[in-house]
Amino acid sequence: MSMAHQTAAILVIGNEVLSGRTREANAYYAAGKLFNRGCRLSEVAIVPDEADAIISTLNRLRTQFDAVITSGGIGPTHDDITMESIAEAFGVELIEHSYIVQAMTDHYGEEGMNEGRRRMSRVPQGAKLIRCDKTIAPGARIGNVYILAGVPYIFESQLDSILDDFGDTPYQRIEIEVALAESIFANQLTAIQQQFDDVEIGSYPGRCGPNPCGKICLSSQDKLRLNEAVDSVNSMLKAISN
Repeated sequence: MSMAHQTAAILVIGNEVLSGRTREANAYYAAGKLFNRGCRLSEVAIVPDEADAIISTLNRLRTQFDAVITSGGIGPTHDDITMESIAEAFGVELIEHSYIVQAMTDHYGEEGMNEGRRRMSRVPQGAKLIRCDKTIAPGARIGNVYILAGVPYIFESQLDSILDDFGDTPYQRIEIEVALAESIFANQLTAIQQQFDDVEIGSYPGRCGPNPCGKICLSSQDKLRLNEAVDSVNSMLKAISN
């Protein structure tokens, strides 16, 4: 049995995201799911519907991280070029998959199998299908690349079906409410981070000005170390307040 992926990147593909027409939601959803699985999401990249951009970014990410999840560009129109671009990145043919053709034919009938639907039956040769209950047209996996839809409810269903491939020890997160300006505790928090290099510590202000507030967020796969770090932060805040 292969090891579960410990690191991952997400490649979002679509002019509509870069132009501000569409609010990107899939990376946010995936980030939460991967965190809970214990897989570190290390990068999110967004590229236009251009083959060169897709191929070059994908090739970098798939060598840099254990896995890449792509989102978008696998529909029936001219600008849906993700499948063909990924096939080119892997140096394989783009083929009509017999299972997808048959499933679409069964659903739409022979007369309903137009050119757009035939485009959606194409996957890189050698890819394994990623099926879910939200769509007839599956995603696909080739190597360490998972090719998922851009429509959020379909992306979510496809991602949920592959989560067992990712992570093993879930991350845990504890948030501490703070009613201080960050500058007051910045040096002390840096020292705590250096002491707990296996705990991720972040400070996130919610309101600045005369009545500041915010949160210090700590996360780790090691519950004992996480609790020790939380105790250190609480002790530091208590000392400042006194």
